[in-house]
Amino acid sequence: MPHSSVPMVEPVADTPARPHRVGVFDVSRYSLRVRLIAIVLAVDCVAAVLLGGVIILKARTSTRLEIASSIQLADLLVADATRLLADDTGAPRLENVPLPLRSLRHVKITVTDNGGRVIEGSRQPVPAQGAAAGGHASADTYAEAPRWFNRLIAPPIESKVFPIVVRQRHIGAVTVESEPSDEIDEAWTYARSVMGLVLGVNLAILAVLYLAFGRVLAPLTRLGAGLRELEGKNYMVRLPRPSSRELGQITDHFNKAAAALLAANQANRDLNRKLLTAHDDERRRTAMELHDDVGPCLFALEASAASIVTMTQGRETDARLHERAQDVVSLVQNIKRVNRQVLDGLRPMALGQVPLKDCVHKVLLDFNEGGGAGNGPVIDHSFGILHDSYGVIVDLTFYRCAREGLLNAIRHARAQQVCLTFGEVTAAGTSYLEMRIEDDGKGFNRRSRPGMGLSGMRERVEALSGWFDLRTSTDGTSLTIRLPLDTIEDLARSTSQETA
Repeated sequence: MPHSSVPMVEPVADTPARPHRVGVFDVSRYSLRVRLIAIVLAVDCVAAVLLGGVIILKARTSTRLEIASSIQLADLLVADATRLLADDTGAPRLENVPLPLRSLRHVKITVTDNGGRVIEGSRQPVPAQGAAAGGHASADTYAEAPRWFNRLIAPPIESKVFPIVVRQRHIGAVTVESEPSDEIDEAWTYARSVMGLVLGVNLAILAVLYLAFGRVLAPLTRLGAGLRELEGKNYMVRLPRPSSRELGQITDHFNKAAAALLAANQANRDLNRKLLTAHDDERRRTAMELHDDVGPCLFALEASAASIVTMTQGRETDARLHERAQDVVSLVQNIKRVNRQVLDGLRPMALGQVPLKDCVHKVLLDFNEGGGAGNGPVIDHSFGILHDSYGVIVDLTFYRCAREGLLNAIRHARAQQVCLTFGEVTAAGTSYLEMRIEDDGKGFNRRSRPGMGLSGMRERVEALSGWFDLRTSTDGTSLTIRLPLDTIEDLARSTSQETA
């Protein structure tokens, strides 16, 4: 069947072909695009954990060094403060001891007298500007670290006591304790800034990768759609070649396979059509022999038996012969009726001689016999636009489908109402010759194997590149047969060429 253009497959949404039970973490239900993003996200999570570990280790090391340095510096400053207190000519004042220690970070200073009374005990304030404290920022510029971060970084508290001796007299002591909270807050602020930056960059990367994966995997989506078209016996499907070399090779092989399937399908249809033609020709010859040879013999036998009946009528001596002659006449009439049915089943003699509509109408009349008595179904029909003939093969196909469809509806489905519509229709811009048979019968079990009649109808229609659709339910059955008019014209031309 010629076509003006080759259809291209566009990406379609993924849909599950058949529902099945999956686990909560079963990745098979997700698309490849989502799986790749999940892999990248997992790598990002591992990298984030490693980065967090590095930050924590570095912060712990830095905090320990800062505390040790502050304790060492406090030792020197306490010694200087004690010396200055000793050099003072006046009475020594313990309140002046912490003054040189106020610039220390990460320590807590406590000054006590000999009685243990705290002269001054508080954490020393940190300079307001970072330049005044060796480049460190003020404490209020850092966010307070959460408890879990403190537990991960905070070193053990160190404490050191420095006695204050003035003029060989012990007057008090200075206790220096480590105070790592400001260093931890600084590390927390740094870690939060770094992790926020990393999170923003990774979100941007994931968004870019999601778009990139969608573009890269689009040919695979088209490939899946193309395979579904091949599964639906649409061998005209072709895929556009993507820019990727690997996917391009897969697409090329798909297109070649589709072309090979199309050629094989066309060759198979040509072979089936030739087999149908040969089969119909054999049926036609058999029908002609039955009509030309058996028919006259039956007519002669009926005439002879009728003459014997006439000759023996009213003669008592030939009463038994008269009775037997009547039986012979009755048998011959039954044989003639069966012979006509066989002829109609093989090939209706009127097909090709009278319009197709009249042949189908004759089928309706045959099945309508007895319907008026109330023991048969009501058969309605509607004929649309029909030519007198569409070629021997097409006419015979629709004739046989009409007989078999009505027979199934009446004998097997036990329908009480049957409707047959037959004529030319147009759908989606294409003209078809369509026959539809609908009934209100009990339907049939779709799991059961179809009978010879349905299989034969389907094979005939598909051999002619037609469309066969059978739908059934408990409310009835619908049978639709379509043949494109373009295909019918091609069949007529090929048949005439073969005949010539």
